[in-house]
Amino acid sequence: MAKDDPNRQPPSLEVGRLSYWELSKRPLQILTFLLPLIILYEIGLALLLRSESGIMTNKAHESLLRFFDAFGINLGGGLFLGGLAIVVVLLIWHLLTREAWKIDLNTAALMALESIVLILPLLVIGQMIRQVTEMTMMADVSGHWLLLTPQTGPGTNELAHLGLWSGVAISVGAGLYEELLFRMMFIAAVHTLLVDVCKVSNRTGMAIALVLSSIAFALYHPLRDASGQFVMQKLVFYFLAGLYFGAIYLARGFGIVVAVHAFYDILTITVMNDQTG
Repeated sequence: MAKDDPNRQPPSLEVGRLSYWELSKRPLQILTFLLPLIILYEIGLALLLRSESGIMTNKAHESLLRFFDAFGINLGGGLFLGGLAIVVVLLIWHLLTREAWKIDLNTAALMALESIVLILPLLVIGQMIRQVTEMTMMADVSGHWLLLTPQTGPGTNELAHLGLWSGVAISVGAGLYEELLFRMMFIAAVHTLLVDVCKVSNRTGMAIALVLSSIAFALYHPLRDASGQFVMQKLVFYFLAGLYFGAIYLARGFGIVVAVHAFYDILTITVMNDQTG
């Protein structure tokens, strides 16, 4: 009888020759996992987030749309191009890897479960900040948690006044486009500049890129309360959340970090709606 290979992954985590941990970071598997979220957000834009004053979307998505607008694509008419851009990027990435066109739905289900579990540290971070500061943050605290509120574009309504499904759509959009901007694009750009141009080590370049992306992520979010006063606790929370998302992105890939961000926002938006409804 052949001896067991001590390096062999548990059978439940194997898909072909790749383990779950490897397969879940492959672009085609990421696309399979994220496609329902992309479609959900596009439906939300079409049916829930339109009003007489315009389209309610997050600022990261709006920035991407303005990039298309600079090339003559109408801002409103090109809303679907954000989701299309994510799909195209992942497909090109897959083509460059020259891997087989095979997907595994069990892996997608495990990715969803992993993403839900990875929400828990963010809840702990928010609770610790509240306990250390001993501060009530009014609309910025929902139950026992600090809100990772999606940053929406100018002229939009308060998130607390959104319906539940509109809030879910906004949350999914924040996960998709804020992670695309601050993790996939920002970290890659800074890392390339530092390592390829400035010739710093790969590890140093990645560490600096992670910290800078977290600072940018924190400054991107609203840091003042309803009275206009700057709230340091919000800055700390957003910065730590940015570090956490960056660590997930580097360790587990784009698909998982998008889902963790989106699921956390859905949770906090849902709690906010329960308290204001």
